[in-house]
Amino acid sequence: MKTASSESFCLTRYKPGSLRELWTIVWPLMLSGMSGTVMVFTDRAILAGYSSEAFNACSAAQPWFWTFDGALMALIACAEVIIGRLNGAQRYKEIGPAVWQMLTLAFATYIILIPVALNARYLLAEPIEELGEPYLRLSLLTLPFELAGCGAVGAFFIGRGDTGKIPFIVVTSCILNVVLDYWFVFGGLGVPSLGIIGAALGTNISSVFSFTVFLVLFLRRKYRDCYAIHTYRWSWDVVRQSLKIGLPNSIAYACSNSGWALVYQFFALKLIPEHYKAYCVAFSIYNFMFFVTDGIGKATGTLCANFIGANRRPFIASVLRQGVRLIGMFGVGFLVFLLLFAHPLTRFLGSKEFANNAVFFDQTNRFLVWYWGVFICDALRFCVQGFLFALLKAKVILVANVLLYWGVCLIPTYLTITYLHWNPVIYAQMLVLNQVIALVGFYVWYKRGTWKQG
Repeated sequence: MKTASSESFCLTRYKPGSLRELWTIVWPLMLSGMSGTVMVFTDRAILAGYSSEAFNACSAAQPWFWTFDGALMALIACAEVIIGRLNGAQRYKEIGPAVWQMLTLAFATYIILIPVALNARYLLAEPIEELGEPYLRLSLLTLPFELAGCGAVGAFFIGRGDTGKIPFIVVTSCILNVVLDYWFVFGGLGVPSLGIIGAALGTNISSVFSFTVFLVLFLRRKYRDCYAIHTYRWSWDVVRQSLKIGLPNSIAYACSNSGWALVYQFFALKLIPEHYKAYCVAFSIYNFMFFVTDGIGKATGTLCANFIGANRRPFIASVLRQGVRLIGMFGVGFLVFLLLFAHPLTRFLGSKEFANNAVFFDQTNRFLVWYWGVFICDALRFCVQGFLFALLKAKVILVANVLLYWGVCLIPTYLTITYLHWNPVIYAQMLVLNQVIALVGFYVWYKRGTWKQG
């Protein structure tokens, strides 16, 4: 039964579950996410102009960073769902202490990251180990600041639907990263050329800067009384919820992203230079659009969590429909983007070494065609994941991601390339297939309607 407070609850000024309400939550998250993908793209683009070897090493080392980033962020950023449900239920005094707990957990991840950073060379294939090791090691050392800022404190704003401040922070951090990357990589103004190490240092400084700004905004006086910001109160209930929501997804991220990182190492060892470079370039272009995938997933989870907390589940179906509409619009936009800019971007990232290499351009085009399909399927999957997080059904995601990704994608890719010598584009094709299987399974479960209960 709905309470009076649940009837009056409204996250935005637009009709609940409408496209305009979803867009109000989405666009700041997309803008901040775009800044993050720009940072990744900038590292690779600047290093492509510096040396082909540095570009390849960065491309192969970054997936390992994202493996730990994604797995640990899944544990910390699940605070978005916890805060969303607390906000929807109007239990405001519990929000501040929950954020402080996630901040504590964010910096506790150094227990894991320091040993990994010290042994980073064992994660990298021999052709990229020399340049990739220092880049990966430095990147991991400031990861807890990203977890604390974008994950823990960011959840305070995202979970309450107050996403307008986030783009300012992340865009500013992105601009700082771009400037520092170029400066440190090529040198100047008294700083020697640091190459790939300079790219990592630029990211380190921008991560610490972003966390500092997030923390200052979180500690503002206007939040102290309403959300008990000044209170540090440990709650095992919050910890249990975090593990229940975040741990299965954390394991899923670790399994899927580590598999993706292994693909890079496998490709570095097995593929001819033209094909390996084509994969690095195509994925760099695809990854630039990940801000859409991530933004829609987070916004869907935020709205669904608030509607569940406010006992307004009927609006969830509308949120999912609008999410699919939004993905369709961006899918068309990405296709137009590829038609207009894929060739010049490929030429730029390929550097002079591959400027006139027909095999490289043909292979890049093959990868990009299938990565357009990956973009659509990934965006739909993240939309589904946001919904399942809000329902506290993260175990579903764990099973689907691990079994399908390894069973349908990674193992067939390894076998077909190693023993049948198929074109490596099979990897992107298998990515689409495993996502389609997962989405069909979700649709069948969704139509049964059991999620409406409880």
